[in-house]
Amino acid sequence: MGNEFEILKKIRSGSVSEQELLDIYELHKNSYRVLFFLAQHPRFPERLSLNIIPDLFPMDLLRVIKNTRTRPYIRKKAELVFTARYKKFPLGEKLSYMKIAPLALLEYFIEEEDKRVLKVILENGYCTEGLLIKFINRRKPRYDFYEALEATEWYKRPMVAESVALDEQTPIKMLLTVIPYLNRRQLKTLYKRKDTHEIVKKNILYYIDKRGRGENGSPNPVKILRVK
Repeated sequence: MGNEFEILKKIRSGSVSEQELLDIYELHKNSYRVLFFLAQHPRFPERLSLNIIPDLFPMDLLRVIKNTRTRPYIRKKAELVFTARYKKFPLGEKLSYMKIAPLALLEYFIEEEDKRVLKVILENGYCTEGLLIKFINRRKPRYDFYEALEATEWYKRPMVAESVALDEQTPIKMLLTVIPYLNRRQLKTLYKRKDTHEIVKKNILYYIDKRGRGENGSPNPVKILRVK
């Protein structure tokens, strides 16, 4: 049926039938590369793909997860296999994988605690505001997450800044950082909250006053934030 290069080329083509894929499988069961590409092919029997996925290397599992041509159930299987192995990976591997992991996989690591891994996740090109908000709402303590967040530009996004301001676990330093990215309503809510630290309240008033001076050229009493 040809050498391995020709076999792989045939698998990648759009004209190969299910029977041809099965014939290739029977003849090349011992070829890792052939099995890797067969498992991703949409015409290859799902039951056989499921048997192949657990034997793939972590980086190849990531490739399967990212391949939109692969059946969703096969991609989900790859996600589960990867996450089951994740805890055993040394830190260097975790960082390498999290740099390129797609959003579907990042969703599994909302409870990640290592600040170095969190930083890489936040720098990942697949990271979204929605994912960040899930991190903010996670069950585990969030101090390390906020340290990682502060080193990025994400907190400047309106949705992220608002979620940070609403979180009762947000460190004072982080609250002070997001004040310029909150609107007047959000600032008022943060100011009126019972557990808001006095230094945060003072900075809210200072910021609004400073913004008023910049816009109007004269002091702004910021009555909207004055509470009894």
